[in-house]
Amino acid sequence: MAVALLFTPTSMTVEQYDRVIEQVEASGAGAPPGRRIHACFGPGDRLRVFEVWDSIEEFQAFDTTLVPILAKARIDMAPPEQLEIHSIIEGGEAGTLRKRIDALLEQAFFRRPVEKLHDRLHQSSESGAVAKLRDKIHKAKATPSEDKEKIDESTTS
Repeated sequence: MAVALLFTPTSMTVEQYDRVIEQVEASGAGAPPGRRIHACFGPGDRLRVFEVWDSIEEFQAFDTTLVPILAKARIDMAPPEQLEIHSIIEGGEAGTLRKRIDALLEQAFFRRPVEKLHDRLHQSSESGAVAKLRDKIHKAKATPSEDKEKIDESTTS
């Protein structure tokens, strides 16, 4: 479930914020998974940050990178205020991007083969293909004992 977070440091300047962003990007965590929105706002010497995350767990994973960077920048940050989200309305590029990602996921060109196989089996269950596949597996497991002996003999010689 998406969660909104409001960060209110005791004091954060534009220069401090810019340094933190540079360091976060340099660490490779500039676009962390699960973060939908990041906005910095307020007067130049008392900035605040508002973020929306897909889950609190994804934020917590990112927070392990963020906290040391904030400490180095000497920004005193209390834990963020968690806010309940009632709805998110995306527009413009963000909405288009999210729709494109959803379409690509639907096409599943980068899904793991196991997931694709599961989907194919699920889809083909209506046509009886699953029953045929189960029969083939059952027949393969029930090989005659003389075939098993031939296999045993060939592996021992």
